[in-house]
Amino acid sequence: MQRGDLRLSLRIRIIAVLSAVLSAGAVVLGLAAWQYALIAAQQAYDRLLSGATIQVAENVYVQGGVVALDPPVAAFSTLSAYDLVYYKVVDPRGVIVAGYEDLTSSATPAAMRSGIVLEDGHYQNHPVRIATIARRIDDKDAGQWATIIVAQTVNARTALARDLTFKAFAVIAAMSVLALLAVGLAVRFGLKPLALIEQEIVGRRPDDLRPIEAGRPVEIRNLVQAIDDFMRRLSERMALMQRFIADAAHQIRTPLAALDAQVELLSGPQGTRRRAEHLARVRERTTELARLTQQLLDHAMVTHRADMAQTSSLDLNEVAKATLAKSVPLTLAREVDIAFEPASPAPQIEGDAISVREALANLIDNALVHGAKSRLVVAVGQAGDRAWIEVRDDGGGFYQVEGGKLVAPFQKGERSAGSGLGLAIADEVARAHGGALEFAEEGGLTVVRLCLSVSRE
Repeated sequence: MQRGDLRLSLRIRIIAVLSAVLSAGAVVLGLAAWQYALIAAQQAYDRLLSGATIQVAENVYVQGGVVALDPPVAAFSTLSAYDLVYYKVVDPRGVIVAGYEDLTSSATPAAMRSGIVLEDGHYQNHPVRIATIARRIDDKDAGQWATIIVAQTVNARTALARDLTFKAFAVIAAMSVLALLAVGLAVRFGLKPLALIEQEIVGRRPDDLRPIEAGRPVEIRNLVQAIDDFMRRLSERMALMQRFIADAAHQIRTPLAALDAQVELLSGPQGTRRRAEHLARVRERTTELARLTQQLLDHAMVTHRADMAQTSSLDLNEVAKATLAKSVPLTLAREVDIAFEPASPAPQIEGDAISVREALANLIDNALVHGAKSRLVVAVGQAGDRAWIEVRDDGGGFYQVEGGKLVAPFQKGERSAGSGLGLAIADEVARAHGGALEFAEEGGLTVVRLCLSVSRE
């Protein structure tokens, strides 16, 4: 697997994200386990320390007016199993009865008389836990309250906290590993439909653009539908281009054969007059072939731009005026009165300027070559959400040819010597802009109207 595939792999990305989440969760849970372990160890050993302190207090007695202590060996044994234990007993007069003289507590007398006071401290350079309690002495000679202080180092409770934390970490690690294994299996199982779709597409022939038949889970149903829609559009476009290429090859073959025949005739012995006739026919065939080639390219361009071109705001008056100026040749074989009728106000549409200009140029060329005898008018108009550019000429109409056949590629009228692509190009552009190509007879003129939608959806 290449580096780019690693970045794009859904399986690796999902596992990586979940691993990061599980790792962060394990760290948080580990810290929480450490805190809980410290609290649990503290509470457990505080109970032992409190119990031992109470036992020491219970073993304080008065003999001959003097406070004395009978040390509880069992209590001290329990506390000193892992730690050092220090104690101190002070009688009501402040005299140290037993223990370490420098062992102190910050507990107040009121707090000590209410019960055991626990606190953290240091003694002999060791961190210790200190328990302090006061014992009432019922002897008027000895005084009233004796103070008992017991301190224990914290080694045992720290060891217990570490042991609990280690066990908690072991459980968390085991659960994290199991979770990762479960995630890996779940991802593999969850991505299996994608693998099936991949196998189906890879196993198809290049021209097999049928909808995908593999299972469609809800989560990828829209993705599969989008792929099916794309393949449907691609199939339609390929069928259109294949049909166009086949028709173009057929249409180009005829003028090429005629041109080849004229060249063959020119190569033989003949008089000057016959040579001039053949040369004229060669020029005519060459012009016809050039025009056919140009219209084939225009038709392919318009078909391609129908779904892909970027639209912009177009002023139809400006588009029609500029196209008319470029489409009319400087010299014509006959006198033709050419006029332009703009609309007021100028219609504005959202469209592809190149396609609209090509469509109008083909309509004007079609009218000049096959229609107009002495008059040609290009007019712009708008009504509601429809705008149009129409080309009128005083030709003889379309000789009862149905409109549907006129706009079909390579379909021509009975007396037309053209390629049959001009109206097809205009019709493609009109439909791409939410309109249609319309034909009419008005005032003795043949009208071809390129209708466009003012607001394209």
